[in-house]
Amino acid sequence: MVTSKKLVTMFLICIVMISSCVYVSIADGESNAEKFEEAYKSATIDYVACYNNCQKECSGGYTHCEMKCDEDCTTKLLKERIEKMKM
Repeated sequence: MVTSKKLVTMFLICIVMISSCVYVSIADGESNAEKFEEAYKSATIDYVACYNNCQKECSGGYTHCEMKCDEDCTTKLLKERIEKMKM
């Protein structure tokens, strides 16, 4: 009888702990969404500026320039983001 009471108590404690963890992760998810949106806007602005500058300087035809600028700007921005994360 004592063992079953301990088992039920442990089960209830586990349920409470799991529900509190889920609640905290849901509450934190909102701030993560805001952080993602802010980072996305920042990356988009940087990419568009890089791409437009590259397109102005490129003289190899539209398709060639489009592919070259897309690859160059993506690589440049990814390297910058990785360097920021290392610091």
